[in-house]
Amino acid sequence: MNMKSVLFSAFLFLIAFSSVVAQNDPVLLTIGNENVTRSEFLAVYNKNNVKEEPLNEENVKEYLELFINYKLKVKEAEALMLDTSKSFKNELAGYRKQLAQPYLSNREVTDQLLQEAYERSKWDIRASHILVKVTLNSSPADTLKAYNKIMDIRKKLVAGGKFDEIARKYSEDESAKDRPGRDASTTLKGNGGDLGYFSVLNLYYEFETAAYNLKVGEISKPIRTPVGYHLILVNDRKPALGKVQAGHILVKTVPGKEDSIKARIDEAYKSILNGEDFETVVKNYSDDKGTVSKGGMLPWFGSFRMSPAFVLPLYTMKPGEISKPVETDYGWHIIKLVDVKPIGTFDESKSNLKTQIGRDKRSFIARDKLVSKLKAEYHFTADEKVLKEIVPLITDSIYSASWLVPAGAALSKTVCTIAGEPYLLSDFANYLVHKQSQIKQGDDKYTFVKTLFNQYSEEMIIEYENERLEGKYPEFKALMKEYRDGILLFDLMDKNVWSKAVKDTAGLKSYYETIKENYKYGPRAEAAIYTCKGETELKALQKLLKKAPKKGYTPETISSMLNKDTIPAVTYQIVKVEKGVNALVDQTPWVKNQNSVYRENNEIKLVSVLNLLNPEPKPLQEVKGLVTAEYQNYLEQQWVKDLRNKYSWKVNDEVLKSIYVK
Repeated sequence: MNMKSVLFSAFLFLIAFSSVVAQNDPVLLTIGNENVTRSEFLAVYNKNNVKEEPLNEENVKEYLELFINYKLKVKEAEALMLDTSKSFKNELAGYRKQLAQPYLSNREVTDQLLQEAYERSKWDIRASHILVKVTLNSSPADTLKAYNKIMDIRKKLVAGGKFDEIARKYSEDESAKDRPGRDASTTLKGNGGDLGYFSVLNLYYEFETAAYNLKVGEISKPIRTPVGYHLILVNDRKPALGKVQAGHILVKTVPGKEDSIKARIDEAYKSILNGEDFETVVKNYSDDKGTVSKGGMLPWFGSFRMSPAFVLPLYTMKPGEISKPVETDYGWHIIKLVDVKPIGTFDESKSNLKTQIGRDKRSFIARDKLVSKLKAEYHFTADEKVLKEIVPLITDSIYSASWLVPAGAALSKTVCTIAGEPYLLSDFANYLVHKQSQIKQGDDKYTFVKTLFNQYSEEMIIEYENERLEGKYPEFKALMKEYRDGILLFDLMDKNVWSKAVKDTAGLKSYYETIKENYKYGPRAEAAIYTCKGETELKALQKLLKKAPKKGYTPETISSMLNKDTIPAVTYQIVKVEKGVNALVDQTPWVKNQNSVYRENNEIKLVSVLNLLNPEPKPLQEVKGLVTAEYQNYLEQQWVKDLRNKYSWKVNDEVLKSIYVK
């Protein structure tokens, strides 16, 4: 078989295949030059069929009419080029960024991190550490030097050295050592490496993971974090404290007066044991000026960054209980536990944990997994030899974030490829200029370049994937089309229907005249409701009301005749109401000139029926909201009618029938 025969056979196969696809998914609707297939319509129908209505002729045809209207409106928006406006593009880009997120992260890893964080949140860890500093961009020689140093320290610990003593002597975390206080006479005592209690998302992920995997009393191997190498000793592990609200009495430490300070806190505690109110003891003894006026109350807090001695009693206390005096670096405390918010269920904690993980470096784990997958999928390559060519061009000005790419530098070589597409060294050099502030004084330039190149290649491959989401994921493409059409439709509906109905006051008034009979009052009574100062004033009012029909007295006339003093003897209000609106009018017989007296809560009221009103249309102002909504529906119907005449459209009845006939 020659090549021409092979190509012709392939061509016939493609025609046959296309024919099969067309038969399996025929065109249901054509609007202009756009075809809507049976499956596309059904996908939209099923998505919006939240009540799970049966797929019968009535429901399908009813929804098809709405679908045609929807498509015609979108067609009009496109004809008006609304999809080319800057505001539309910006809004759609904003939605796309949100919708793309699940496709640009490893959802399985994200879920694992979320579950891991929740499980860890159930426990508080107390740990000590020894730190040897070294940055992530240090040279290989400096990194090795730091590693050897931390290993030498570990040997001392394994040989039986006390952790706190070794920490005070060798740790580069300054809080481990004694250091001068605020004035020359005081010394801040070092913590010997003791970090106190902490929980999930309080410390570096690498540190946290090591601590949660260690047993109490166990010392870790060197753990690398962005600040250096750590040796970690877990001192304690407790069920999580959660968040607590507590009050305290503080008697501050005063150097040289330790005995009197202890005697004062003991005296305060004795007062509580003798039944004195906690808040009163706070006022009499506490040196914490910030909480004295609040009864000693502190803001809600957890275990992290609290003195271990202060937080330790809280693990076994119940709300309302008061601790014995406990000593911290600040002085002596008596603590009252007021309330506790324990760790919630996974569903209760999920949203907050997800937000925190998103801000934490551990979120990069999911990103790294995705990047590895994409690099394999798109056959990513990198040329380290080409990358090294930029290093001699980098001067020390990079440490002050002022380095610029030298003019005329030869940077046209390909430093990496994604799916065969080249990325030039010049592209990376420009990226380096914008990201150079990440380097720290003393960092090794080449190590920094490699770190930044990894960052650059990750961003480029995710950007490459992002640009292809619509072609790669049909459901994402459909979702984006739905959002696109929705934004276009909203803008056009607002212009032609919603805002128009509100702003077109003349049109609204004219439309009201055509439908006002639909908004009628029922039978109403017009009544005057009088309030009398006392029985004498009531009798005088009743006397005048008897004469009113003949004399033609109005409520205003009667009021002026009775009110001769600065304090009114009688007040009144006139109402026009249907049944069920005013209780007093409802109780009064609806007969013209009927007067009924009501006494309640030391008030004397008289209802006088002035007129009986026949049903009549309510004024526009009273029913404006309802009329506006009806006017909007009218405008939309007229607009859709025009669109159906403006654009050509056709339904394939046979395909339509195949949807609901089984």
